[in-house]
Amino acid sequence: MKKVIYLFAFLFISNVAFSQSMFDSLEDLDEVSAVVVTKDAFELLQKFPDAKSDDMEVFNVIKGLNELKVFSTEDEGVASKMDGMVNSAIKRSNLTQLMRVKEKDSKVKIYVKSTKNKDLVSEVLMYVKNKEKNNKSKATVITLTGNIDVNKLSKIAHKYSDKKDSDK
Repeated sequence: MKKVIYLFAFLFISNVAFSQSMFDSLEDLDEVSAVVVTKDAFELLQKFPDAKSDDMEVFNVIKGLNELKVFSTEDEGVASKMDGMVNSAIKRSNLTQLMRVKEKDSKVKIYVKSTKNKDLVSEVLMYVKNKEKNNKSKATVITLTGNIDVNKLSKIAHKYSDKKDSDK
């Protein structure tokens, strides 16, 4: 019985590690721009005492984050590889589609990994694909991991979209 439990534990851990490392391989490609923000950076950001009260909501969301990764490319071959990687990550990590948006030459898909608490997710995967004016494709993969409060994230998004609308 112990062997079966160890086997399941190993499979679960390797599955989680695989989905994380799957996108990490993009960082080594010359055709890919990459940004990786670690938990240490998020903890450091929390220590700035001069944050405006408006920004406190952002800092409250940051508290639960472990990592943010952004990978972007304009190379057709790499964009195609990203498509496959995203589809594999969705299946392997059992992600649920939160939303998708299609506007002219742009497609955005957002997936989450839910927790027992419906207000928290442990992972957010966003995939954006644009067709540029020169008929080239641009693809971007964004992953967030940690304890992410969907209500706080929604409140921040709403606030910043209101600011953007009022700036027009």
